[in-house]
Amino acid sequence: MKKNLIFLSKRFYLNTLCFALLLLATNCSKEGLTQTPTNGAEEVLEETKTPSTAKSSKSVKMAITGIWASASQNSTHTPDKAIDGNNSTRWTANGTVYLYVDLGASQKIDYAKVSHFKGNSRRYTMKFHVRNSTNASWSLVGTKTSPGTTNSLYDYDLVNSTNRYLRITCTGNTANGYSNIQELQVWGTPADGGGGGGGGGGGSSAKDILGGLTNWKLNAYSGNLNVSSNNNGLSYVDNASKNDNSDWFYGSNGYAYFKTYPGNPTSGGSSNPRTELREMTSNGSSRMYWDGTTSTEHKMKWTIRVEDLPPSGKLCFGQIHSRGSFDDLIRVQVQGSNGQNSGSVKLRLLGYATEELLGGGQTVDFDFRMDRDYSFELTMKNKKIRLYALNSSGSRTRTLFTSGSINSDENYFKAGCYLQSTKNSHKNSSVYGLVGMSSITVSH
Repeated sequence: MKKNLIFLSKRFYLNTLCFALLLLATNCSKEGLTQTPTNGAEEVLEETKTPSTAKSSKSVKMAITGIWASASQNSTHTPDKAIDGNNSTRWTANGTVYLYVDLGASQKIDYAKVSHFKGNSRRYTMKFHVRNSTNASWSLVGTKTSPGTTNSLYDYDLVNSTNRYLRITCTGNTANGYSNIQELQVWGTPADGGGGGGGGGGGSSAKDILGGLTNWKLNAYSGNLNVSSNNNGLSYVDNASKNDNSDWFYGSNGYAYFKTYPGNPTSGGSSNPRTELREMTSNGSSRMYWDGTTSTEHKMKWTIRVEDLPPSGKLCFGQIHSRGSFDDLIRVQVQGSNGQNSGSVKLRLLGYATEELLGGGQTVDFDFRMDRDYSFELTMKNKKIRLYALNSSGSRTRTLFTSGSINSDENYFKAGCYLQSTKNSHKNSSVYGLVGMSSITVSH
């Protein structure tokens, strides 16, 4: 009798243990990365994912021409704050809410980048839907959960589609029911085959956007981009084709984009690669040189937006160059962090005008933010260089810099994306510099 009781006790214990293991497996399955919604389509929750720094050479940031939401917490945390280029502002709403994005036209959508308020300690769940017209049904392209480890922009791969509208369904976070999006970007390629970026319009080539570029030559490349191969598979070309190429020079949504990887080849006189315009005579037949020592004012006006920084965090978007020993008279550039694509950066002035005359590069007191348009005017006359900030009408609103005397009589303007402080350790990086330009003019 005693042996039977012991046997029954062991059998009961084993049955209980098996049941507990079965229950645990069932619960784990319910909490896994895949769930089936009511419509029968499989949605994948990417609970944890290492942010990818590698981007397809064909995928660029798309222009967002409209944004609105089903609700907002108040008049401060409104939808427009999600695309203002400032990672310290945000759109906020409580409960199940919807954020809508209009890309202005049908685009090939690849992935989205989102940063969240307190995203380094909270996890947010989002569903991404797309459609091509306001009377079409929404199609699910991804269900995602943020990693809970970063406040920075984070990549969310989506099912590739060609659509105009994107809807993000937000249901709060692991701390409360509030959804907080600090910055949102949509990446892909326009349906017409161009690039991406910001601003209005679209479909024109980079050359056409900038007025034909008759009086400019393009310093760029030829070949097929293959990042991390020797010279990234490219050859440097001093007077490259101005036809669109999504790997270094292309037009989209009213902007000409200048794109440069740190491993790209460059000219013999520099260790820093560039995709850059160089001033020519009015008919483009020869290189332009002008005298900065006279009372004639030489002027370059250009409107730019800096969208991505290279591994060094530094790139130049405009300069006055000298034919003589002065080399770079002045370089107008930004300084941020490795791969930065949102938030504030420093506006810096380097070259002879600061490094030689003032003993070092100068930081300008100027609120410069990634992904925002800025218009500048760079001038030289009577041996002095000046940099002005312009308003939307092209009028001077502020003098940002005035140089000391520089006796240089053979000079020319350059503008585009000229990487700075490139190191050998950067050569295999897929993190690039990207500058959008909507206009450029010179006068003498």
